[in-house]
Amino acid sequence: MSNVEKFVQELIQKIEARRDSYGSVLVKSAIVKNDGIWENYVTKILPLHKSDSHILKEKLGYHKSVLFEVIISLDELVEIVKKLPEKGTAVITLGDYEVEVRVNGLQKGDKYDSGREYLDVGWFFEKYQYRSSQKSFHREPVVSKDLPLFPDFSTAIKEFVGIDLRRYSDLSGIVICLPYYGAKIQEVNIGSTEIRLKIETKGTAIENVLGKLYCERGEERTHVNIEFADGIGIASVGFKPDTLYVALLSKINDEILDIREYHSSWERMSKGVVIDIPEYEIRELIRRGETETVEFKEKIGKTQEFAETFVAFANTKGGVILLGVDDHSKVVGLSEKGYEDTITNILRSHCIPQVKCEISEM
Repeated sequence: MSNVEKFVQELIQKIEARRDSYGSVLVKSAIVKNDGIWENYVTKILPLHKSDSHILKEKLGYHKSVLFEVIISLDELVEIVKKLPEKGTAVITLGDYEVEVRVNGLQKGDKYDSGREYLDVGWFFEKYQYRSSQKSFHREPVVSKDLPLFPDFSTAIKEFVGIDLRRYSDLSGIVICLPYYGAKIQEVNIGSTEIRLKIETKGTAIENVLGKLYCERGEERTHVNIEFADGIGIASVGFKPDTLYVALLSKINDEILDIREYHSSWERMSKGVVIDIPEYEIRELIRRGETETVEFKEKIGKTQEFAETFVAFANTKGGVILLGVDDHSKVVGLSEKGYEDTITNILRSHCIPQVKCEISEM
């Protein structure tokens, strides 16, 4: 059996195995016209859950390029998979267009957790890809008198298709995302001695979902099984971990439904991971007043001064900044909205190398 036959067989088997949860298939495409032929630039294919509906975006048809969405059936997706080659050219039908697809390689089975913003899937998924040559971008605007203006085609693709080709240039071609619509992790709350998980299920009874947890701190290690009730599961681990790995498993077939990792050394935490500082610890810090590792700020204030505080802590022992507390240890509250994004942007634009921080709210 050739590579492409194995690839097609595996991909079709995965699609067929999930027919009970899949409904229609959303296709997002960016195509360009060369010598009168519509050529695929990048296409993202995502089977939707059978309970989901999707309102298609209005097509953006420019002079030499088109961005559009179309809904197809699972059977049509299988036919597309059968038609595409391992290497070479094929013509497939996408909506109103006969599109030429040039393939120079296959990639199969990479898995990504629901917290990854990589392809904007929102569920644990596998990625299969018919790769084409990486694209070079000309910095010229995409514009028409009746359509939106984009600085260039890659910006239009990022907004319309949800693929950032400047950041992930290897994603050109046909990208097929196969989600696991069973259960996903919404939040991992890491406390001093326990881990609290919040999950969401879709078409799966919560009693058929099992959490598997691994934690370590120094030489301490622990493994815990987590059961869920009303979407919440709690594991007592006895310490605050430096490393955490959690997986959701189906009790029916042992299939992984979602995963999440946490490492205290990472500059950025995974989506949904929250470090919980007990209220009594915060009140004790406030009672003791400012020290060389604790600083109070009524508000974020001037960007440069705020960044300098982080850098000073990062260059010494580390520290805690309590926002909404004045210099006299009085809690005044924080009126600023969107402060998490503000802090992240300040650190990203003013601190080189990046300063690692954890943001919690009380």
